Amino acid sequence: MGDQGTYQAVYMNNECVIITGSPAMMLFNMIHAHRANMWMVLVISVVVVRIQASNNREDGTIFLERGNPGILSCPLVASSRIPLDQIEVMYWYSPRVRDENILISYFKGNVAPQNGIPEGVYDINRNFFLVIQNVTDSDEGTYYCNVKLKSTGLLDDEQVNISIKVSPKEPFPDVTQCTERISETACEAELPNDIKKPRLTCIVGDAKPAVALRWLLEYSDGDTQLISDRFTVKPSEYSVNTFTTSASIPIVASSVDRYMYRCQANGEALGARNGSYVTVTAFYTPQVPLAEE
Repeated sequence: MGDQGTYQAVYMNNECVIITGSPAMMLFNMIHAHRANMWMVLVISVVVVRIQASNNREDGTIFLERGNPGILSCPLVASSRIPLDQIEVMYWYSPRVRDENILISYFKGNVAPQNGIPEGVYDINRNFFLVIQNVTDSDEGTYYCNVKLKSTGLLDDEQVNISIKVSPKEPFPDVTQCTERISETACEAELPNDIKKPRLTCIVGDAKPAVALRWLLEYSDGDTQLISDRFTVKPSEYSVNTFTTSASIPIVASSVDRYMYRCQANGEALGARNGSYVTVTAFYTPQVPLAEE
């Protein structure tokens, strides 16, 4: 297979036709294929990157927002395997289960920080969850909750992993060519007529972990078609230990027709707004006919 963006596979009448050409020409073909009711258009892509977003991943990792209070649940308690009224002693450790790694303890109703940790850094709430008052990057790592029951006196512990996230600055995603923001999910890009090879660039800045971006062609009937899932990630310039993701595509533009392009963002850093997008309506500045003298 050649470079990404070199081939387009078009399925029509149960036959596959491979079209070669520039990305802009392929995009032009996609638009007209949709208009002709071609039943399937696939853009073959070499690189596919997916980042799933949730506050609690399947591997048990919990994402906490930097600069905010963070709550870490003990699996033994959260799963209701241990009744709250049966807990006599609890310890929270990090990064290992050692006496010198105890962060804070609960003993018969009294909560106290351990190993010289100042008051107010950690707490244990009434649900026996660990509370981190101000989450920083140094809080990332492995934590253990250790519980002793009144009835049996047995100690048991379980592991929880924390990763730190930083939500990106709004609005996101942002397209640099937009000249007017219509709404949270829509903008217009009026392009000068002298730009012969127009492009759109989508950016999500100052996020941790880095997000993924993809561009889709959006049709007037609401259908969408993937254009590209390629993006670039770089360290952010003005925010410590965060990342900026950008994705740029060539587009088809006209002073008569208006084409719509959607940039979609996915990633842990987006939290409940995973999958956020902005639809760009791109067009050339209409030419004003010269008045006859």
